[in-house]
Amino acid sequence: MFLTEQDVVGVIGQIRAAHASEPAEWIETGVRQAARLWQKSDGDAGAFAKFCARSYVTGPQRDALFSRFEQKLELLAGHMDALVLGLRLEMDEARGPLAPVDELFARFDPGAHLSEDLFHTKLAFLALLHFPIHSLEDKLAHGEGWTRRQWAEARLAERFAHRVPAEVQQAVTEAYAAADSYIYNYNIHLDHVVGADGKPMFRKGLALISHWGLRDELKAQYAQKDGLARQEMIHTVMERIVRQQIPAAVINSGEQLWDPVANTVDGKPADREPDERFARWLAVFRAHRREDPYYPDMPSHVERRFARHREMPEAEVEKLLLALLESKASARVARLVEKRLGRKLRPFDIWYDGFKARIQMDERELDRIVAKRYPDVGAFERAIPEILGKLGFDADTARFLAERIEVDPARGAGHAWGPRMRTEKAHLRTRVPAGGMDYKGFNIAMHELGHNVEQVFSLYRVDSTLLEGVPNNAFTEGFAFVFQGRDLDVLGLGGEGGVKRKALKALDTFWAAREIAGVALVDMRAWRWMQAHPDAKPAELRCAVVKIATEVWNAHYADLFGLRDSPLLAIYSHMINSGLYLPDYPMGHIIAFQVEAYLETHPLAKEMERMCRLGNLTPHAWMKQAVGDPVSAQPLIDAAAEALAAVE
Repeated sequence: MFLTEQDVVGVIGQIRAAHASEPAEWIETGVRQAARLWQKSDGDAGAFAKFCARSYVTGPQRDALFSRFEQKLELLAGHMDALVLGLRLEMDEARGPLAPVDELFARFDPGAHLSEDLFHTKLAFLALLHFPIHSLEDKLAHGEGWTRRQWAEARLAERFAHRVPAEVQQAVTEAYAAADSYIYNYNIHLDHVVGADGKPMFRKGLALISHWGLRDELKAQYAQKDGLARQEMIHTVMERIVRQQIPAAVINSGEQLWDPVANTVDGKPADREPDERFARWLAVFRAHRREDPYYPDMPSHVERRFARHREMPEAEVEKLLLALLESKASARVARLVEKRLGRKLRPFDIWYDGFKARIQMDERELDRIVAKRYPDVGAFERAIPEILGKLGFDADTARFLAERIEVDPARGAGHAWGPRMRTEKAHLRTRVPAGGMDYKGFNIAMHELGHNVEQVFSLYRVDSTLLEGVPNNAFTEGFAFVFQGRDLDVLGLGGEGGVKRKALKALDTFWAAREIAGVALVDMRAWRWMQAHPDAKPAELRCAVVKIATEVWNAHYADLFGLRDSPLLAIYSHMINSGLYLPDYPMGHIIAFQVEAYLETHPLAKEMERMCRLGNLTPHAWMKQAVGDPVSAQPLIDAAAEALAAVE
């Protein structure tokens, strides 16, 4: 602190004398919050005292101050978000080849100086002087008893709880933009992948992004009688990527024939890709590490990801993941999968898709149905009211939502981008090939539509924009999974309900959650490793990640799959360009299952809007108000055990 304790005590006394009826703890909290971040450049002790004495207000004036911050911060967030959206347009959307200038614009953060400007203008200090910052422990202990106004004030104050220099924020943006560029252009031309006989194994024109496209093609092969050989080949491709053994010449190129098993290009040995995958990951880590000094209460990205962004302690999240992985139902479900496949399990069977109704359908026929219905992104956008109607939304609400969602062609696998101001739209990005949307693109689009509906509801219909959003990304993932699980229903191919369909859905969710729980553990432990080895080289990180992935595999998968030392859990591209995002996926499955269980006896459309209106509370507080219980993996584990009896 620049100010001394004597300076701070003097200001507290001065304000208490001027506002005798104001609770003393309010005054002390506000002054100390402002003093903690006051720097020499903001003025001397006299300037601080003068600012506090002149600025402190009570009663109706405090209410007016709160309202003004609510209005103006929405404007700032909304316009800055719109700027970023425009600057990243070519990076995020399929609008032709990327030019060098496109990546430079994507790296530019127009809001990098915003936080510092708010401190320089004293607006940040004005908020800190009047509204309390609450620790995670305080929110968890007392938040469930707070009023909506108390929650909104807490969210207002914590926007100014830390003062990170603009150049540090810009460095983080640049690192992520570079990682995005690497990942979004990491396509594998499977139509140029050959077997030992030198013949292509996949259909002409098949180029897929890693890891999403490769994983989804592997899933689709379960419906093919001769799909096992192609699954084995995709598995080999994935391992080559993880171990960084993939030839550089075959990344994003369909000019040469690649035999992944022999690892030859046009029949000859080829130079592997340098450790670029891990260099990008380290660049993101080191950019975040520059933030550490400005978060003395959370001095690492790992701590900030859990305590600040998820508002769930890391140990609690890991406990939930381990509950899934160590569940007694795991072995029984694995044996059921083995029985349904009619063979021993292989590592890629972590993505077994056979509990879904679509597994009985030829994906080429699904592609044909989807392409006819949605020949381009515009057709899908125009169909949103109809899609929402099939999910139970009334015509007015469906129209309200559709008017605030724009559909764009994705350069990457697909994602959702929510608005930050009530004049802006949510953006849905999904891949659309030249011949029309295929089933994979539709399935992703339904997932992203779930995000978008949540994003629109939790901004436009929440009582205070300071509470816009949901507790953390796992909750929006939960709604995305709810929508994605109804994709065949929207196409009119879902079939009848009943006990068996409910059981299969529970088993599908359990198996998917168990798969991604291991992936999340790898992500978490890799970040811990980087924290312990901040000067690591890319090759060292590669070795560490492969070791971590095999350790997690051996601890939680090897006994079920009959194979040790698989690094497959490290294939997820999120690890490179999403900075410890992956734990949100298993949490999303857990949350989605609890929400789905509630929706069995309540209408989706009405209840989803009610839940989204709760806004950005802490996870357990939100879940208790939404469905009556805290976040827990136990309902999913219990449902899987019960489902086994119905299916076996």
